[in-house]
Amino acid sequence: MPNNNQIKRRKKDSARLVWDSKPRRAPNPKDIEFQTAEIVIPNPHRDQATLSMFMQDLTRQEIDKSKMSRLIWGDNLLAMQALLAQGYEGKINLIYIDPPFWTGENYYANFTIEGKQITKEPSVIERLAYKDIWAGGIDSFLDMLYPRLQLMKRLLAENGSIFLHIDWHVGHYVKVVMDEIFGWENFRNEIIWAYTNKLQGNMNQLPTAHDTILWYSKSGKWIFNRLKEPLDKPVKTNKKIWDPATGKFTSAKDEKGRTIYVTLTERNIVDVWNLPYIAPNAKERLDFPTQKPEILIERIL
Repeated sequence: MPNNNQIKRRKKDSARLVWDSKPRRAPNPKDIEFQTAEIVIPNPHRDQATLSMFMQDLTRQEIDKSKMSRLIWGDNLLAMQALLAQGYEGKINLIYIDPPFWTGENYYANFTIEGKQITKEPSVIERLAYKDIWAGGIDSFLDMLYPRLQLMKRLLAENGSIFLHIDWHVGHYVKVVMDEIFGWENFRNEIIWAYTNKLQGNMNQLPTAHDTILWYSKSGKWIFNRLKEPLDKPVKTNKKIWDPATGKFTSAKDEKGRTIYVTLTERNIVDVWNLPYIAPNAKERLDFPTQKPEILIERIL
């Protein structure tokens, strides 16, 4: 039996997920320069001032990238190393990451031409981005994810949050890794995205009908905007007020002692989100098998 001194010397919350090839140190920033492929003005008529500013910058061969929204194409490990080297450490308020799920499948771009389905020959970067087959098993998957999460923590602001989208394949492993990197005390919510309209194949077990989104904050100071959704039917309920004398909520009364009732038309959104999967005929559907609905991303934002 361990004595009291041995117990006191133990580290608090020292549980870790260990695998043979686990990186021993976090990746360092790299001074990599981004190359601008194109500048997109979504609505030139509306954004004349922005367009004029860009045109002036182009004539001077200078573009202030810090004032632009950017879509970076490439390996996010290199992109994050470059952002850290360019002064973005502690500057990002929110990260949503939708990594591979360890499904054992490829997700290359498919097209239908004259009734025939054609798979685009992927580039080297696309093979890395859209391949979810891991020859080294779970170890190789964690080798990919672990250093990227370390960089994301460095990029997050002190009041920032990260939302990691995963499912049943390796969600339990990823949760332990997130606890190690971001701290168990900064785990905010396990959000269940429940969908009932996604087609499931025949199987000898219960069909899966949800994904998991793990929400962690960078620190004990985080931003939270309370979310509400409309009720299917209005609900009449007692109006409650806080009574500091008793430390309880009590029913509100009018001057004649009658209980005051209110009609509720909305409720707080909880950690189970019943949002539909993208329908086959939806306008936003791009026929990419892992595409996420806009309403899900909007709710996170």
